[in-house]
Amino acid sequence: MKKYAVRKLVLLSVVAALGAGASATVMASDNHAKTPNSRLKGNYGFQAQGYFGANFDAATLQTTGAVAERVGVYTFDGKGNCKIHSIANKAGLGDAVIQDTAEGECSYTVNEDGTGQVDARLGGKTFNTFFVLVKHDTEFMFTRREGINNPAAEGGASLIFAIAKKQ
Repeated sequence: MKKYAVRKLVLLSVVAALGAGASATVMASDNHAKTPNSRLKGNYGFQAQGYFGANFDAATLQTTGAVAERVGVYTFDGKGNCKIHSIANKAGLGDAVIQDTAEGECSYTVNEDGTGQVDARLGGKTFNTFFVLVKHDTEFMFTRREGINNPAAEGGASLIFAIAKKQ
């Protein structure tokens, strides 16, 4: 709390000394670290839901597939490497499935505008997660397509939307 108060006092002093135009520059440099990937560092808990084995029927304009849910934690190192620990619950499974990424099977990139991508292998399937950082990088909204190299008969794609929050 003390650190926050000192930052606020310094920011107010700079604004008062230089005028209101300086505040946007000071705040922008404070929110964006040296490299874009360093904006995402630490543990982010998430809850996701979507369709497993998703398929879009253009004639009926319906998405079919079984409901899928997942909770877990992303861990980011600020340098482009990550880990995922999660529990998946998909319709048709007897039990929930615990899945973790192995060493070197999760990487990420953050773009200057706060959008980014996670590439990972989890539970034997590869997937891409596309995200946008929000709330001063303490949360990110993401959508994911699992099983990009697997046909629908083997679990196909899960279309997921979720929000992750910094722990």
